[in-house]
Amino acid sequence: MAAITETTTEEEDTPQELTGLRARAARMQNPGLYVGSGLSIASSLLSGDPLLFTTIGATGLAAGWAALAMNPGPWRWLPGHGEPWEWMIRSSQRGYRRKVRRMRRRLARDDGYSPSMGSDGMLVPTIGIADGWRHRDDRAALVREAKANAYRARCATLRRLWAKALPDWERGWWRRYTPAEMVLRAGPLAAIPASGFIDVPWWAHIVAASVGSVWGSWVWARPDFGVSPAGHPEGAGWYLARWDEWIACERGPLPDSKLVDIDLDDDKLTAIIVSTTARPALSVGQDEISIAFDVPPRAVNVYRPDDMSASRAKLTVRLRTAAAADLDMDDLPAVWEEFGPYGGSELYDVQETEFGRQFKILMPRRGASVAEVQPRSIAQALDLPGEDAVARLHLRVIDARRIEVNEMSTNPLQDGVALDLRALTMDDQGYVTVGKDIYGRPAKWRLLKFDPIRRGMSGRPSASAVHSFGSGTTGAGKTSLEEDLQVAQRINGFISWLADGKGGAGYASWFGDLDWLVKSPVGAMLMGQAATRVSEYRYSEQMKMQWLDAEGFIEQGRSFFVPGEPFAPMAVTWDEFNEMVLKDPHAFHVKPLTRAMSSVGRLSRAAGLAARAWVQIPNLDSIGSDSSANAIRDMLQSGNIGLFRTARADVDVMSLGSRTPEFRLEPLPERFPDGSETGGLFYLADGKAQYTQSRAMFHTNPARVARQFPMPTLTDPEAEAAGAAYLRREEYRYMDAAEEEAFLLELIKQEQSKNNPNATVIDLKPAPAVDTEDDGAEDEDLDELVPLTRTQKVWSAVDGGARRNKQIAEVTELKPSNVANATTRLERLGKLTQIDRDWYTAAPLDGDRVDA
Repeated sequence: MAAITETTTEEEDTPQELTGLRARAARMQNPGLYVGSGLSIASSLLSGDPLLFTTIGATGLAAGWAALAMNPGPWRWLPGHGEPWEWMIRSSQRGYRRKVRRMRRRLARDDGYSPSMGSDGMLVPTIGIADGWRHRDDRAALVREAKANAYRARCATLRRLWAKALPDWERGWWRRYTPAEMVLRAGPLAAIPASGFIDVPWWAHIVAASVGSVWGSWVWARPDFGVSPAGHPEGAGWYLARWDEWIACERGPLPDSKLVDIDLDDDKLTAIIVSTTARPALSVGQDEISIAFDVPPRAVNVYRPDDMSASRAKLTVRLRTAAAADLDMDDLPAVWEEFGPYGGSELYDVQETEFGRQFKILMPRRGASVAEVQPRSIAQALDLPGEDAVARLHLRVIDARRIEVNEMSTNPLQDGVALDLRALTMDDQGYVTVGKDIYGRPAKWRLLKFDPIRRGMSGRPSASAVHSFGSGTTGAGKTSLEEDLQVAQRINGFISWLADGKGGAGYASWFGDLDWLVKSPVGAMLMGQAATRVSEYRYSEQMKMQWLDAEGFIEQGRSFFVPGEPFAPMAVTWDEFNEMVLKDPHAFHVKPLTRAMSSVGRLSRAAGLAARAWVQIPNLDSIGSDSSANAIRDMLQSGNIGLFRTARADVDVMSLGSRTPEFRLEPLPERFPDGSETGGLFYLADGKAQYTQSRAMFHTNPARVARQFPMPTLTDPEAEAAGAAYLRREEYRYMDAAEEEAFLLELIKQEQSKNNPNATVIDLKPAPAVDTEDDGAEDEDLDELVPLTRTQKVWSAVDGGARRNKQIAEVTELKPSNVANATTRLERLGKLTQIDRDWYTAAPLDGDRVDA
């Protein structure tokens, strides 16, 4: 009796599937059916203000519903979550069944032809063209198979069309809905009541009511959260319980975590991992989940899309474990086809190299791109052994759909790269080789950007300086790369200035081998101001020079730089720039330093001056937020970029603007597989959106190598323009940082006493001797230049390098209105010319020219 009672209880607890009239009655218990029908009936019965208010109310509800759906949040559990093509396929299946019934009736008929009478009176069977096919015994089975294949292909095409039109139609509340989704979900709510304003016959109102009831029932009937589809033995509740038991428990790998937005079918489980503590969602491992869900490790894939916060991660689990047992795990294409995380992707062209395996991945045309591919996902899908499996994978994008993956069990860069003087010689494109990348190719760094269309009088092409930026923690190898660049600059005739934020400790062996080296923040400030004045002097001189255009004609006035005619290219380096700026943000040298560096970055490329900055922080926003800091950020993102090992896991979030890596960068390891240090290992920007892992060349004493080549320096007029801090550099070259700063502060006081004691920004260049008499009268004679004191001051300031009225006013200590009148007068007389809002001297003053 107990057994009978138990069986009866199970039968009572098991829900029975409703069929026939009961199933149709159960479908009537849908609030959306009544809402949609009510709107349609109201639109046909109401008129005037009631209809207007109903329409406005429905439109407001539709707009609010759409607004909520366009923003992620808990309110996203609204009606309308479902797969739209499911209903269409069900309808197509019903139509298919009707056609099958008609086909069976036709097959049951006798389509044979009756025999005809021949000329001799005998019966002759008539054989038509299709009789051979119609009299086949298996004709019915063949027709059914052909029809079934045709309708399966049609349903598959319908699914693909929906997937292409609405690729994000899911039930996830954490993402934004697309406008197309909300048109299908909320559009009829506003359109159905508005149909009452149209004068249509009675049957049109019946059609509108039918459409409204179907739409309402479809929108309201969404799948329940956490309920498994029919046919899956475990159900989503089983996976939730296993997650709480194995992962989210107190001593689990991710305590108090949640598994939300579960989507489960017979082949795959997808969900969102939500971490409720400070631990990131990616901290849960592949092995822990595989044990909890009783699947192979390679069937689990955990990754975080770029638009998802660190407290969330996406989980994908392949459930076809029976098929996986028959796979050859060494057959990478077959394993990828079974466990690949990117639907529609293909793994091909597997090769063995001297460092490991190499293969390519072809991404689908729609649904996923190469920017979404992550080494972590590949390592999980292929179940690569070892804790550092992700670090062994190196990704290189080939084109918009293909990506090359190199699994290097032995890193080719771990043996280091020896210094090669021939590689440091600049090529015709302005590149030097500073090391080797992970694929064995030379790592290029650009010093100059040549333009062969405009040339100097010797035939040399014009050139533009290239700024550079590098980031990395202490010991990452920034100094090694900078020393390679110093040797390259010495070989190629560059003038090298360097400000060391470590107080000279980073470049102690270079004290006598650089044209100018400072060790204090005050020295860095003076170096930036001197570089600005040198560029201004070069511009004023280049305006007086001749050049050759593309057709060989001689033109007057250069707006570009030609190496060696007559100035040498120049590079100014600020090492540990963040230390100079952020150690004491309110120090008096900070604003002049950032202003000078900003000026060099914006104005000095065409004068042959390049700026290079090295920082320890991985975020450029930390250098400030004023206009000078913004200009520095733009400058540092315009040329060479090197990203060394950082303390942050994600090295691609650095406020690099347009130079942000398009493809995810994995953090560089602290040690190679053989245990050696990874100093000098960095990501090098290739000028596009891809960064390649490279290693800088290394030499134990690069300063001694640089001494083999002559040390370029400024010409005498350039040195005078640079100022006293440059001219007296030999007096403090071998001092420490504190002694150097005291010396420079005393030098600043001396220069202030000579020029203007009240000036806050020091111009170390001596002002020209001028007459201080100022009668305040305006110059009425426009035909002849009257040598007034005001005019001489303005002309001398422009000849000395001042370009804008505001800058001229600061140098001459005149009012802006007086400066404007004087520049206008000198322009009329042909003594000054204005190019792009900058003033330049066109002719000397009569009888008294003041040289710069």
